[in-house]
Amino acid sequence: MNKWKILVAALLLAAVGAQAEKQQPPAGGEPKDFKLTETYDFSLDNGLDVTFVQYGDTPKVTLRMVTATGNVDDGEHDAVSDMVYELLTEGTATRSAREIAEQSAGMGGQVNTSVSANSSYVQMDVLSEYAADAAALIADLVQNSVYAEEDLLRAKNNFIRDLKVQKSQAQGQAAEAFYQAVYSDHPYGKVFADESVVETLGTEQVKAFADANLVASRSHLYVSGKFDQAQVEKAVKAAFASMPKGQPTDVTAPAGKGAGKFVFVPREDAPQSTLRLGLPVVDPSHEDYVGLGVMNTLLGGSFSSRITSNIREDKGYTYSPSSTIATRVKSGTWFQTADVTAEATGPALAEIIKEIKRLQTEAPAEQELQGFKNYISGIFVLQNSSRTAIINQLWFLKSHDLPLSRLETYVQQVNDLSPKQISALAAKYLPLEKMTLVVVGDESVKSQLTEVPELKEIFKL
Repeated sequence: MNKWKILVAALLLAAVGAQAEKQQPPAGGEPKDFKLTETYDFSLDNGLDVTFVQYGDTPKVTLRMVTATGNVDDGEHDAVSDMVYELLTEGTATRSAREIAEQSAGMGGQVNTSVSANSSYVQMDVLSEYAADAAALIADLVQNSVYAEEDLLRAKNNFIRDLKVQKSQAQGQAAEAFYQAVYSDHPYGKVFADESVVETLGTEQVKAFADANLVASRSHLYVSGKFDQAQVEKAVKAAFASMPKGQPTDVTAPAGKGAGKFVFVPREDAPQSTLRLGLPVVDPSHEDYVGLGVMNTLLGGSFSSRITSNIREDKGYTYSPSSTIATRVKSGTWFQTADVTAEATGPALAEIIKEIKRLQTEAPAEQELQGFKNYISGIFVLQNSSRTAIINQLWFLKSHDLPLSRLETYVQQVNDLSPKQISALAAKYLPLEKMTLVVVGDESVKSQLTEVPELKEIFKL
């Protein structure tokens, strides 16, 4: 080999070596606090709360009426809340479904609805000049919808079809088994509706639910964007004045009794296992919640977190593992989830447990923690950078009884946390012996679980 060939080979080796080293992201800037645009609040005599937020320069406005109701209020009538909100756009006493669609399109937007466990909403995103008209349209939908039998039948069929798809998926089966185990005596323990119950729903139940729950004292109208405040206030007061006051909601905190429970959901010949390991933690109103969120981001809640780096990048057991803190009113639940190859079911759980125990016993390095603080601070500002995002944040604060100042002090709270505090939070809130484990997969993977000492001891495998 002559000297030129030797030189070229050396350069190629150097290049390969440089690529093999994982590139580090650039250093983040100084975290900045979030400054909320001033809000204007007022209430109607019937108890409806209204908040205006002047935001941005684009001539658009978002109106969202959020109501503290949802699947938690379904009772024995599964999915009745879903039917109510699905039918809000199907016609009122004075507007057909087509007229609702055409009028909202004429304002440069459309009507959207959403239902979750504790809250549901009807929303319009329109050009600023139509903000007052949009308020009147939303008021008509929530007060005068007709809930016709033929529309309900179509809504039920669509809902049941989607429901069957969700129940057939491993992720849905894992979520259902997990929440049933952890919150068995509470509405939070029910993830999916029963198809046979949904089929029996009639218009009388739908109307009764709307009359009892879609009421002013449970609702909050948010208007965010660039708009004529005086004009919209006048329109809101006129449109919603006759909305029934109703009774406020009162959700009981779940006990969380699934500690130390193992649930296996057989899925014959499944090439991968879906895992869910977790337990109840504190809700957002608790003083430890912000720190718990930072701990989760470092442990498994981000793409560069420890568990993700371990079982995705280092071991190749899975593509997209993640941990999260799922919040509902008076409830918080931490869990790690992952879809791992069947042969890696036991090893993946062993690595997840190893990372939890490591964080509980060893404080992270200052530099590692600072990287996650920068990430969280930056994401938080981005999360608040739209009309709908601000509404999301304001409702989050209200539903968890948090002060408005939380938005402006959050970044500082994150950056005040020390490595020792993060480790202490992991030890305090993630005791392995109180966790529930759900595995959805082929029966053959069970034998792997007994090879993980912690699983064998906790779940008596």
